[in-house]
Amino acid sequence: MSELQRTVAVVFNRKGKKLLSEREFINALFFELKWADPTGTGRIEAKEAQRILEAAIRKGLLELSDGYVRPAFDHRSVDVPLNYRPTRDMLKELDDGPSKPSSPPSPSAQGKSEAGLMPVFTVLIDEIAAKSGWSKRDVVARINRVVERLSVDAEVAALLIGRDVGLDVGKYILDVKEEVLRK
Repeated sequence: MSELQRTVAVVFNRKGKKLLSEREFINALFFELKWADPTGTGRIEAKEAQRILEAAIRKGLLELSDGYVRPAFDHRSVDVPLNYRPTRDMLKELDDGPSKPSSPPSPSAQGKSEAGLMPVFTVLIDEIAAKSGWSKRDVVARINRVVERLSVDAEVAALLIGRDVGLDVGKYILDVKEEVLRK
Protein backbone atom coordinates (compact mmCIF):
# COMPACT_ATOMS: atom_id res chain seq x y z
CA MET A 1 0.00 0.00 0.00
CA SER A 2 1.32 3.41 -0.94
CA GLU A 3 1.75 6.27 1.48
CA LEU A 4 -0.61 8.31 -0.71
CA GLN A 5 -3.36 5.70 -0.26
CA ARG A 6 -2.70 5.59 3.48
CA THR A 7 -2.93 9.40 3.66
CA VAL A 8 -6.23 9.45 1.75
CA ALA A 9 -7.59 6.79 4.11
CA VAL A 10 -6.53 8.80 7.17
CA VAL A 11 -8.36 11.90 5.94
CA PHE A 12 -11.62 10.04 5.40
CA ASN A 13 -11.30 7.94 8.57
CA ARG A 14 -10.70 10.99 10.74
CA LYS A 15 -13.50 12.95 9.10
CA GLY A 16 -15.84 9.96 9.45
CA LYS A 17 -17.36 10.67 6.06
CA LYS A 18 -17.61 8.85 2.73
CA LEU A 19 -17.75 12.06 0.68
CA LEU A 20 -15.84 15.33 1.08
CA SER A 21 -15.74 18.50 -0.95
CA GLU A 22 -12.39 19.20 -2.59
CA ARG A 23 -11.97 22.09 -0.14
CA GLU A 24 -12.68 19.88 2.89
CA PHE A 25 -10.13 17.35 1.70
CA ILE A 26 -7.44 19.99 1.13
CA ASN A 27 -8.19 21.71 4.43
CA ALA A 28 -7.96 18.39 6.28
CA LEU A 29 -4.51 17.82 4.76
CA PHE A 30 -3.41 21.41 5.32
CA PHE A 31 -4.75 22.05 8.82
CA GLU A 32 -5.42 18.73 10.55
CA LEU A 33 -2.67 16.25 9.62
CA LYS A 34 0.64 16.66 11.35
CA TRP A 35 3.43 15.84 8.91
CA ALA A 36 6.67 14.11 9.77
CA ASP A 37 8.87 17.03 8.90
CA PRO A 38 12.56 17.46 9.72
CA THR A 39 12.13 21.24 9.91
CA GLY A 40 9.71 20.80 12.80
CA THR A 41 6.88 22.84 11.30
CA GLY A 42 4.60 19.83 11.00
CA ARG A 43 2.68 21.46 8.17
CA ILE A 44 2.58 21.31 4.43
CA GLU A 45 1.82 24.19 2.12
CA ALA A 46 -1.62 24.60 0.53
CA LYS A 47 -0.08 23.99 -2.91
CA GLU A 48 1.26 20.66 -1.69
CA ALA A 49 -2.16 19.68 -0.32
CA GLN A 50 -3.61 20.50 -3.74
CA ARG A 51 -0.94 18.33 -5.40
CA ILE A 52 -1.87 15.43 -3.12
CA LEU A 53 -5.54 15.76 -4.08
CA GLU A 54 -4.70 15.89 -7.78
CA ALA A 55 -2.32 12.91 -7.54
CA ALA A 56 -4.90 10.83 -5.66
CA ILE A 57 -7.45 11.56 -8.38
CA ARG A 58 -4.94 10.91 -11.16
CA LYS A 59 -3.86 7.59 -9.63
CA GLY A 60 -7.46 6.44 -9.18
CA LEU A 61 -7.51 6.58 -5.38
CA LEU A 62 -10.20 9.28 -5.36
CA GLU A 63 -13.24 9.66 -7.58
CA LEU A 64 -14.21 13.26 -8.38
CA SER A 65 -17.80 14.27 -9.06
CA ASP A 66 -19.28 17.77 -8.99
CA GLY A 67 -16.55 19.15 -6.73
CA TYR A 68 -16.73 16.26 -4.26
CA VAL A 69 -14.29 13.40 -3.77
CA ARG A 70 -14.80 9.90 -2.46
CA PRO A 71 -12.26 7.13 -2.01
CA ALA A 72 -12.21 4.56 -4.80
CA PHE A 73 -11.21 1.90 -2.25
CA ASP A 74 -12.49 0.79 1.15
CA HIS A 75 -10.73 3.38 3.33
CA ARG A 76 -12.06 1.77 6.53
CA SER A 77 -10.15 -1.43 5.81
CA VAL A 78 -6.80 0.35 5.65
CA ASP A 79 -4.82 -0.33 8.79
CA VAL A 80 -3.31 2.99 9.80
CA PRO A 81 -1.57 3.51 13.16
CA LEU A 82 -3.31 5.99 15.44
CA ASN A 83 -0.29 8.29 15.46
CA TYR A 84 0.28 8.06 11.70
CA ARG A 85 2.09 11.02 10.17
CA PRO A 86 2.62 11.24 6.42
CA THR A 87 6.17 12.06 5.42
CA ARG A 88 7.27 14.85 3.15
CA ASP A 89 8.99 12.21 1.02
CA MET A 90 5.55 11.30 -0.28
CA LEU A 91 5.43 14.68 -2.02
CA LYS A 92 8.42 13.67 -4.14
CA GLU A 93 6.64 10.50 -5.21
CA LEU A 94 3.37 12.14 -6.30
CA ASP A 95 4.25 12.19 -9.97
CA ASP A 96 5.49 8.59 -10.02
CA GLY A 97 3.51 5.45 -10.69
CA PRO A 98 0.57 4.56 -12.90
CA SER A 99 -1.97 7.22 -13.64
CA LYS A 100 -5.60 7.12 -14.45
CA PRO A 101 -6.45 8.75 -17.79
CA SER A 102 -6.85 12.45 -17.28
CA SER A 103 -10.30 13.91 -17.26
CA PRO A 104 -11.40 17.48 -17.78
CA PRO A 105 -11.36 19.67 -14.68
CA SER A 106 -14.52 19.62 -12.63
CA PRO A 107 -16.88 22.57 -13.00
CA SER A 108 -15.98 23.59 -9.47
CA ALA A 109 -12.31 23.75 -10.41
CA GLN A 110 -12.87 25.95 -13.44
CA GLY A 111 -12.60 29.69 -13.08
CA LYS A 112 -10.91 29.58 -9.70
CA SER A 113 -8.90 32.56 -8.62
CA GLU A 114 -5.36 33.22 -9.76
CA ALA A 115 -4.18 30.07 -7.99
CA GLY A 116 -5.61 27.77 -10.66
CA LEU A 117 -7.26 24.80 -8.97
CA MET A 118 -6.75 25.93 -5.38
CA PRO A 119 -9.92 26.65 -3.41
CA VAL A 120 -10.65 30.34 -2.98
CA PHE A 121 -10.44 29.98 0.82
CA THR A 122 -6.85 28.75 0.57
CA VAL A 123 -5.97 31.54 -1.85
CA LEU A 124 -7.45 34.12 0.52
CA ILE A 125 -5.46 32.76 3.47
CA ASP A 126 -2.25 33.01 1.42
CA GLU A 127 -3.06 36.52 0.20
CA ILE A 128 -4.02 37.81 3.66
CA ALA A 129 -0.86 36.34 5.19
CA ALA A 130 1.29 37.94 2.49
CA LYS A 131 -0.43 41.34 2.75
CA SER A 132 -0.58 41.50 6.56
CA GLY A 133 2.65 39.75 7.50
CA TRP A 134 0.72 37.39 9.79
CA SER A 135 1.37 33.67 9.78
CA LYS A 136 -1.23 31.48 8.09
CA ARG A 137 -2.14 30.08 11.49
CA ASP A 138 -2.86 33.63 12.76
CA VAL A 139 -4.97 34.33 9.68
CA VAL A 140 -7.04 31.18 10.26
CA ALA A 141 -7.46 32.05 13.95
CA ARG A 142 -8.74 35.51 13.02
CA ILE A 143 -11.09 34.01 10.43
CA ASN A 144 -12.45 31.62 13.05
CA ARG A 145 -13.11 34.50 15.47
CA VAL A 146 -15.05 36.41 12.79
CA VAL A 147 -17.02 33.25 11.90
CA GLU A 148 -18.04 32.82 15.54
CA ARG A 149 -18.78 36.50 16.13
CA LEU A 150 -20.79 37.14 12.95
CA SER A 151 -22.10 33.63 12.17
CA VAL A 152 -20.86 33.75 8.58
CA ASP A 153 -19.07 31.21 6.40
CA ALA A 154 -15.29 31.07 6.64
CA GLU A 155 -14.92 32.33 3.07
CA VAL A 156 -16.99 35.43 3.88
CA ALA A 157 -14.96 36.03 7.03
CA ALA A 158 -11.77 35.75 4.95
CA LEU A 159 -13.13 38.41 2.57
CA LEU A 160 -13.84 40.74 5.50
CA ILE A 161 -10.39 40.28 7.00
CA GLY A 162 -8.79 40.64 3.56
CA ARG A 163 -10.58 43.93 3.04
CA ASP A 164 -9.46 45.13 6.49
CA VAL A 165 -5.79 44.50 5.66
CA GLY A 166 -6.06 46.29 2.31
CA LEU A 167 -6.48 43.34 -0.02
CA ASP A 168 -8.48 43.88 -3.23
CA VAL A 169 -11.19 41.31 -2.46
CA GLY A 170 -13.39 42.21 -5.42
CA LYS A 171 -11.74 39.60 -7.61
CA TYR A 172 -12.68 36.85 -5.12
CA ILE A 173 -16.33 37.72 -4.50
CA LEU A 174 -17.80 35.56 -7.28
CA ASP A 175 -15.68 32.55 -6.30
CA VAL A 176 -16.71 32.96 -2.65
CA LYS A 177 -20.35 33.29 -3.64
CA GLU A 178 -20.12 30.10 -5.70
CA GLU A 179 -18.39 28.23 -2.87
CA VAL A 180 -20.89 29.36 -0.23
CA LEU A 181 -23.91 28.51 -2.39
CA ARG A 182 -22.48 25.04 -3.07
CA LYS A 183 -22.55 24.17 0.66
